[in-house]
Amino acid sequence: MGLVSALKQFVVVHILIAYVFIVSGIICNIFQAAGYLLLRPISLTAYRKLAAFFTNMHWSQVVFLNEWWAGSEVTVYSSDEQWQEHFGKEKAVIVMNHHYEVDFLHGWTLCERLQVLGTSRALIKESVKYLPVVGWTMFFIEFLFLKRDYEEDKRTIIKQLKELQNYPDNFWLLLFCEGTRFTAEKHEKSMEVARKKGVPELKHHLLPRTRGFLLCAQGIREYIPAFYDVEIHFPNGSAEPTLMGLLKGEAQHAHIYVRRIPTEEVPEDEDACAEYCHELYRIKDRNFEYFEQNGRFPDKVREIPRRPYTLIIIIFWSVLLVVPLMKYLVGVVMSGSTLMIAGVIMGGVLVSLLLQKMMEVTQISKGSSYGHTKENDKKKE
Repeated sequence: MGLVSALKQFVVVHILIAYVFIVSGIICNIFQAAGYLLLRPISLTAYRKLAAFFTNMHWSQVVFLNEWWAGSEVTVYSSDEQWQEHFGKEKAVIVMNHHYEVDFLHGWTLCERLQVLGTSRALIKESVKYLPVVGWTMFFIEFLFLKRDYEEDKRTIIKQLKELQNYPDNFWLLLFCEGTRFTAEKHEKSMEVARKKGVPELKHHLLPRTRGFLLCAQGIREYIPAFYDVEIHFPNGSAEPTLMGLLKGEAQHAHIYVRRIPTEEVPEDEDACAEYCHELYRIKDRNFEYFEQNGRFPDKVREIPRRPYTLIIIIFWSVLLVVPLMKYLVGVVMSGSTLMIAGVIMGGVLVSLLLQKMMEVTQISKGSSYGHTKENDKKKE
């Protein structure tokens, strides 16, 4: 175990993980692009299944880091009826708190265990789709890309929600109504807005931005039967969970509360829907506070065991990509060429920097693209 722990701290191992993730992503993108150009005009259903398959082949590596590499745990809380009859068996809109750097990753872990990872999507800033590998994958599996202009985004969301009506498999659509990741500074500013608007203040969440919630509530009624209220928390007193910590093999324990809300319970009227969204976040705030006081969420604990699927995928990609790389590197070393050795080192550094940049941009985008700017809000008013 000491040797394994040491390897998890070794920068060269991190570079190999980044290399496998990036190169395998490019391979998956090539197949997805070919399907987009050649298969999609013939059969949209077949293309969507192909795109979801290769998304799963790629994103499962991130789940592997969480489940197998770091040995993290996920504990889920839910009622008997909702758990047995619905979760993983239907399309749903996920309304999730955004308190941590890694909350989306533990959400992906839950998606993988319920077999909806490759089909899940989110509302996200448009510029992300130009990000190599990750952004391209999001484009191919039909993420909803926003330009931060309400009127234009409204048309985009309505159009894309209609296009998803005939999606062949179950999927989850992620919605961060808070618009950005929680920080003390952002919370204070958000509560200033709450006081000005005369709405109840929240202790653990930012004031929700209700427009995306409204558009989803109006656009999905015919084919998405439920919203899921999802709240994530980590053990009280534990270190702040980070992506870099996972890469170094530091285990995390995510507690995830899931409550199903039938779509018909969410009002279509704009004002009523906005108030419903605010009330939803007051409930989320109480649940978060319950965890703070009790070290767990209300409702029954659901232990969802990790599947071997992500482990099999990482073994597949490692054999396919790392073995040839090792043979090449041995040849370079044996050649004694200083220039070639320097090129290999530089390539490793670039791969590491590219992965770090992708992680940063993805975090910024996930934290800022589910609402609209104050300027656009003022224009709307």
